[in-house]
Amino acid sequence: MVDVDRETVVTEKNPDRESRLRALCTGPAVVAVLTWLAATALFLFVEGRYNKLDPLTPRGAFIPLAIGAALLAGCAAVAVVRRRSGDRLVAVGAGLFAAWVALALRSALNLTPFGFGGLGADMGRMTAAVNRYTVTPWPSDTFIDGLPSEYPPLYPWLLGRIALLLDVPAWRLLGAAEVLLTSAAVLAAFLLWRRIVPAGAALVISASGLLVFGDPRKAFAIITLLVFLPWLLATFTETGKGRLHWLPAGLIGGLIMVTYNGWFPFGVVGVFAILVTAWRRSENRGAYVRHVLAVGLITTLMALPYMVPYLSAVLTKGGQGLGDLYQSFEITENGFPFLDPTLLGGLQLVGLIGLVWYRAKPWAWPMLWLVLGSYVFWLVMGLRYLLTDHTTLIHYVPRLTGVTLAAAGVLTLTSVVPVLIRRVGAVPPSRTGVAVLAVAMLWIGTTYWSAWRPVTAFGKTEADRTFGVLATFAHLEPLPDCSPVRTLPKGVRLDDFRPGCVPAVRVKEEVESVLGKGARPTILSADERLFAYLPWNAYMGTDRTSSSSLSRWDDRYAEVKRLMTITDPSELTRASAATEFGPIDAFMLFKGPDYWQAIDGGFVRERFDTQDWIIEDVSQYFVLVIRKP
Repeated sequence: MVDVDRETVVTEKNPDRESRLRALCTGPAVVAVLTWLAATALFLFVEGRYNKLDPLTPRGAFIPLAIGAALLAGCAAVAVVRRRSGDRLVAVGAGLFAAWVALALRSALNLTPFGFGGLGADMGRMTAAVNRYTVTPWPSDTFIDGLPSEYPPLYPWLLGRIALLLDVPAWRLLGAAEVLLTSAAVLAAFLLWRRIVPAGAALVISASGLLVFGDPRKAFAIITLLVFLPWLLATFTETGKGRLHWLPAGLIGGLIMVTYNGWFPFGVVGVFAILVTAWRRSENRGAYVRHVLAVGLITTLMALPYMVPYLSAVLTKGGQGLGDLYQSFEITENGFPFLDPTLLGGLQLVGLIGLVWYRAKPWAWPMLWLVLGSYVFWLVMGLRYLLTDHTTLIHYVPRLTGVTLAAAGVLTLTSVVPVLIRRVGAVPPSRTGVAVLAVAMLWIGTTYWSAWRPVTAFGKTEADRTFGVLATFAHLEPLPDCSPVRTLPKGVRLDDFRPGCVPAVRVKEEVESVLGKGARPTILSADERLFAYLPWNAYMGTDRTSSSSLSRWDDRYAEVKRLMTITDPSELTRASAATEFGPIDAFMLFKGPDYWQAIDGGFVRERFDTQDWIIEDVSQYFVLVIRKP
């Protein structure tokens, strides 16, 4: 009897177990991921193989809009025809929209191997960081050997190791990485928001985040921003389906830490308020504390390989914090995004009102704390900026508040509109929700496409230029052999905006002819783009406010200025071989009218003795000076 009973129990449990497994494998999360994988692979294959149209022309730029409209119409038609569309159809829509984002961005980069922005400014430095990880697996400074990374290293580390594995130049991977990670950010946010709100709202919230901050050059910051808020709610509050288990929550937190961790300090006041409030509301406060500590422990453990070398260097070597001396024009323009006279600004204003009105709701009070806390940080650090000239990068804070307010706007509308409809006694037509969702996605997709498609007219200043200029720069960046990346379409005149060529191929050939094949010299370069092509050791970067604090940029600059004052060629040879920060093996200097320029000063030709140096004109812009071995 015992054996029969046991067999009966097992037999009775199997259907439930199988049904749970079937539900898991066919659930909305799996459907969204599989749809994204299949659609992204298909879109990028077809786009790369068959799209010969120029995105700088109206016809070429129209491709994503046409395909997106067709996808939207198809999904809407299926939703109307099916009596019960359900979460799975919304999940298909989420996967398709995320894949469409990849298509739209990749289409903007058609005919060029470069990513958004080319190799200018931050993109040149990010490419150099990727290049660095082709020669070392350890967290490392972008330019200088022997220094740990100050910036979260996961994104450039992964790309560098992939470049090494595939034997592909690092600069050719950035565009693909920007496209895929920005696309994945929408999907990742949707998967987390689904735990908290209905699927339709989750899709709109996840997608609208791109309108707040969708710069594909900073794809690593996009994905961490879009998942930060739903991760915070799912991990530390009882919103939606209850708290996320401490292990996956800690793993996600760790990934945020090593990918881009700025949202933690920007939101630290609000996060602390959320933790305290959630603890006070918890029925089992001890269990809640253990949960928070477990999440913090896993997050910290994941960040240790990056944080330990960095903190050790800070404590033992010190540094010069210069990064937040950068004066962004956004500081005075984006502090209160909910006041912008745009649809997005209106949605955020609705969100702000909704957070106050619905502050007792499980989804509202944590978001209200995060907004208030972020503004406390913004205000305090704004006062610090006035007193010290250090910005603490406060122009990033409104991106966190903006995403939070946009999400709150969506949730406010989903709470208010049904109530208003009931009060007026109206009966909405069948499938009204489908129409509303379709219009919302049409607005988001069209706005994002319009913002990031290449343009052929540039504003006079950075503040005047649209985001599309960054897509255009990818089509203007010269190749490392100084040949143009492509010809411009007829009637498009942007040659004056082409950046000067960095002759990386020629420089590498000349250096290896003197120092041997595979040489990695320490070089003082007037252009940081050299290191986007060559994983060499820089004596220093050229931009003060983008330098690592550990690099001691001001001290290195003082050493270079000292070398510039030396008039005796023999003394210059000796001094440049024994600086405070080690020898300089080569110089790549900009050919100015009166001297060879490095940073904001320079050298004259006569101070380089040809007995000690080999001098080569490597392009119309640059001269290369190599120390003889």
